[in-house]
Amino acid sequence: MSPKNGRKKTYTEITRRLHAMIEAGNLTPGDRLPPERQLAVLFEVSRNSLREVIKSLEQQGVLESRPGAGTFIAATSPADLARHFEEIFARERHRLEDIFELRLLLEPRIAHLAAQRISTPVLEQLRELVDNHERALLENDAFHDIDQSFHDAIALATGNQSIVKLMERMHDLLDESRDETLQSRARCRMSLKDHQRILEALRAGDAEAACRAMTEHLTHTREIVFTSNDGE
Repeated sequence: MSPKNGRKKTYTEITRRLHAMIEAGNLTPGDRLPPERQLAVLFEVSRNSLREVIKSLEQQGVLESRPGAGTFIAATSPADLARHFEEIFARERHRLEDIFELRLLLEPRIAHLAAQRISTPVLEQLRELVDNHERALLENDAFHDIDQSFHDAIALATGNQSIVKLMERMHDLLDESRDETLQSRARCRMSLKDHQRILEALRAGDAEAACRAMTEHLTHTREIVFTSNDGE
């Protein structure tokens, strides 16, 4: 992920990178971590983001901070270290599953209401976003922002300001299920097809079809995300 897009890697991704370094033998129990500045450049994250992850991993027994000496991989057995990482990844997976469960509860009903109230300007906005999504796929660009804008526009189409505000306040949480570290060409292609079906249902004013299309979209996305993670 390039720094130019202004996005930062998630806690899970940084943890995975550290884990990969240990698995490859580049770091072993008791080793000192490279300097913070070097790690931040290597992982393409801000130093503040890196500090947050290091602090969390210290609390979970993966890292040890030694005043005046630096931060070290916990001086424990490789088996114990592997167990710590397994527990971390299991918790993160569970949190991501919770987020998708929440999205499946909320967003299909939002699409249902939007189909009954959507205006021509919002339909045009969604059409433009789908076109941009298709262009991003062809040019191999990131589509995170397009995806978020598409779902935000559907919330706006309901005309319900409480729904709009709720979705805005949930951006940080929902971003975890859209994070660029979870993106793939397969997900981009599937999302484009799903967005096209959702748009067709909204344009037709078919609330039930919009609800089904959104449910299928989120289900497809969840399947791709967890299949990708399981294959790592």
